[in-house]
Amino acid sequence: MRMTKRQIAREWKRLYYEIFANKPRSNSPYPPNVVRRRELLLYAQVHLAEISWAQKCGNFEAEKMHMAAYYSVISKYYGQQE
Repeated sequence: MRMTKRQIAREWKRLYYEIFANKPRSNSPYPPNVVRRRELLLYAQVHLAEISWAQKCGNFEAEKMHMAAYYSVISKYYGQQE
């Protein structure tokens, strides 16, 4: 299954919200659990960009691999919220 351009745009908006609007308010360094969650968002950005690039190049294997990695990272991110 491939991601459509609309789905990719929706995922970018979701990541943008999580990175910029849903950040913890703190004047001190973030605790390790928050740092780990923020790292997961960065990994998700990388994989989403790779999905877009693979689609443009027509590399279906790379697209499939990065989609699996993206969904894995996102599930870990939302799993750590609980």
